[in-house]
Amino acid sequence: MTMKTLFDTTTLGRLPVKNRIVRSATFEAAGAELPGAGESALVARYGAMAEGGVGTIITGMMAIDADARAAAPMTKLYGDGEAGFDAAFAKIMDAVHAHGCKLVVQISHCGLKATEHDNGGPPLGPSDFAAVPDMPGRAMTTEEIAQTVQDFAAAAVWCQKAGADGVQLHGAHGYLLSQFLSPYYNKRTDNYGGSIENRARFLLEAARAVRAAVGPDYPLWVKINSEDFVENGLTLEDCIWVCKQLEAAGVDAIEASAGLGVKDLASRPSRPVKSEADEAVFAAQGHAIAQAVGIPVISVGSYRTPSVIDRVLNDNAFAAVSMCRPLISEPALVARWQKGDTAPARCISCNRCFAPPFGCKVFTD
Repeated sequence: MTMKTLFDTTTLGRLPVKNRIVRSATFEAAGAELPGAGESALVARYGAMAEGGVGTIITGMMAIDADARAAAPMTKLYGDGEAGFDAAFAKIMDAVHAHGCKLVVQISHCGLKATEHDNGGPPLGPSDFAAVPDMPGRAMTTEEIAQTVQDFAAAAVWCQKAGADGVQLHGAHGYLLSQFLSPYYNKRTDNYGGSIENRARFLLEAARAVRAAVGPDYPLWVKINSEDFVENGLTLEDCIWVCKQLEAAGVDAIEASAGLGVKDLASRPSRPVKSEADEAVFAAQGHAIAQAVGIPVISVGSYRTPSVIDRVLNDNAFAAVSMCRPLISEPALVARWQKGDTAPARCISCNRCFAPPFGCKVFTD
C-alpha cells in the first residue's frame, strides 16, 4: 500500500487539491466590512496562508440570514449586498488561487449563540434555551426551519456565483445545526426532536437543499461533531448514522471535529497542546466515521507536528487533516515543513489569537 504524506496531491470529493493540509474555519471578526476594511484583511490573511503552502482554506463562518450572526463582524451572505460581496470576494479568490490553493466557504447559522439580529428578537434554536448568558433563546417554528433551509441554499448559491471552490455547512461546535443534532440543546417533541432521525432532519434537509441549488458537481462539505463530550450530547454512534445519510444526500466530504464547548475543557474543540501526546485528539472518532462512509473524511484536532500528521494519515482512513491556530501564528508553516524544517508549529495554544484584534499575540513577525 502506498504511504500517504501531507504533501500528496489528492482529491477531496469533487475538489482536487495540492496537498492534504486544510485550514480549518474559525470566527475571524473581519467580515461585516466586506466589501470594506475587512476585504483587505481577508485578502492578506488568506493570501499569506495560500502562499505559505496550505492546500485548502475554509473561510471563517459566514452568516446565512438576519438571525444567524454570532457577533457584528461576521460576513453576511444575504440581503442586498451580493454585488459588493462578489467584487470583494473576487480579490480574495485571486489572492488564494495565485498560489494553487482552493477556498471553501463555511456557511453557518449560530442559532442560540447568535447575539446579533438585524431585526431584533431572541436567539433562535431547537428549544427554549439560554446558550448565551442573559439571552434566552426561543424554539424555532417549523416554518422558520423551512425558511432557514432555503437560506442555506441561497447562501451556497451566492458563494458559487462569487467563484468559491465549494461550501461547507457548519454542523459542529454547538451552532444551529449542531444544536438540533444534540439532545443537550434539542428538547423538541415534533419531527425535529427526539430520535436521531428527527434531530438530524434539519441538517439533512439543508444538505439536500444546497445540493439541489448548486447542482450535482459543486463541492459540498459538512463539518460535524463526532461527539459532543457532554452528558446527554450527540454520540459517536449517532454521528456515524448522520454521516451515512449526509453521503446519501450528496455531501462530498466530512470534517470530523468534536465538542460543544459548553462546560469544561473536555467539551472544548480547541485544547492546549503541550506535547505530541496532546495532538490528534479526535482521530479515533474520525477514523470510525471514515470507516463507515465512502466519502473523504478530514480530521481536525490539535495537529502541530508533521510526523504526527503523516502517522495519523497512514494509521487511519483520513484523506486530509485540518488545523487553524498554528496557521494564525505561522501562515507559512506548511512551506517551512516542505522545505525540510519539520519542527512542530510554534503555536502555544493559548487561544489569545481569537481576542480582538484577531491574530497571534505571542509571535508578531
